[in-house]
Amino acid sequence: MKNYIKMAVSLVLIGLLVYNVEWESFLNHFKTLSVWTVVIVLFIFTVQFPISAMKWKTALKIHQLEFSFNYLHKIICIGFFFNNFLPTAIGGDAYRVIKTMPKEGFKSRAVSAVLLERIVGFAALLFLGFIGGVLMLRSEPNQLVFYYVLFCVVGGLVAVCLFILFRLGVFSRLLKRVKNIKKLEVLTHNLGHIWRTPGLLINIILASLLFQVLAIIAISVMFDALGSDGGYAKYALMAAVVGLASVLPISINGIGVIEGAFVFSATQLGMGYNEALIAAFMLRIIVVPLSLICGFVYFWDSHQNKDMSSISR
Repeated sequence: MKNYIKMAVSLVLIGLLVYNVEWESFLNHFKTLSVWTVVIVLFIFTVQFPISAMKWKTALKIHQLEFSFNYLHKIICIGFFFNNFLPTAIGGDAYRVIKTMPKEGFKSRAVSAVLLERIVGFAALLFLGFIGGVLMLRSEPNQLVFYYVLFCVVGGLVAVCLFILFRLGVFSRLLKRVKNIKKLEVLTHNLGHIWRTPGLLINIILASLLFQVLAIIAISVMFDALGSDGGYAKYALMAAVVGLASVLPISINGIGVIEGAFVFSATQLGMGYNEALIAAFMLRIIVVPLSLICGFVYFWDSHQNKDMSSISR
């Protein structure tokens, strides 16, 4: 029942977006796109796969789990297929957890590694959006930019204050109580792994920044091809707003929500409605062939595993 409601939300949102399209302008802008634009964006998305695999490998290493890069790269690809063809993005992450779950020790380490990689990646996106917002405040201030920068400043100050209080031992009694709670032992164990390996955590942060920079470049390539040169500061802020909107679990795979966030942020930043909607649609469409390739990898891998299991018998 929940999926039907989400599907309805997606259809309504897409319907509203399409209803407001100026079709003549829409088609004229769409004709400006070239095959090379699609190829470049597809290449950028493809390059993001090994970066994701490296981030995940490092996160697993923090939790004392070792897997080969090639294996994780394959699982990332299959998870990408699940994310785009299952009614929720959780499917791909669940598959990643299952494929890296240890046979000994705390099994939750696999979950913690995926969460760590996801959270750091999301934080990197928000940070780049913050940089873009700060740059825009000096040249093109508006309400969206102001409120986003304010959101980041307040969130950052809260995080810094909590970190300082933690280092000063303000929460020492609370932490001791938490450690004594058997059900929370897993949480404190995983946090201990992360806390003891700051060097590896920095590697994840740097890789996450690179991943998000590539995502921003993909957006810029699409908008530039449509004749709308917004500048990287705007694209970074747009990507951050879209990232925040994608967290809302109100539609199927964010369909409608992500496109709506694209159009809202772009128009708020002085860019065209039609160009933003085309860019949003194209960025979603371009991942389809990549997802299908990953789907082939999944079915081929499943077939190979079945053959191996039959031979072992």
